Amino acid sequence: MTFPIEGETQESLRDLAARLIDNGKAYAQAELTLVKLTVADKAAKVAPAAGFLVVAIILVQAAVTVLAAALGLFLGRWLGLPGGFAIAAFLVLLVAALLAWLALQRIKGITK
Repeated sequence: MTFPIEGETQESLRDLAARLIDNGKAYAQAELTLVKLTVADKAAKVAPAAGFLVVAIILVQAAVTVLAAALGLFLGRWLGLPGGFAIAAFLVLLVAALLAWLALQRIKGITK
């Protein structure tokens, strides 16, 4: 602490401590606001990718029914109906897993 210049009054330690506490509180509140805004921004960026994931799941459900039936009947000529439907379901689920993986990679890329 320096000596006061003419016309200035010397602050007491109590005043300095109170000002330090007030500044610390203001800084902590500003940091908290920044974190909240950052999280909200990232959530807004992730929302479309999450929407893609939901659409992929819905399409998978429809695709499993239609493709498994059509492909199962087609493959059933050579493998019998149970074998044809098993292969068809496996192929459709493989495509579904690929779509879900792509969506998750996109979400990871946005949140970094």
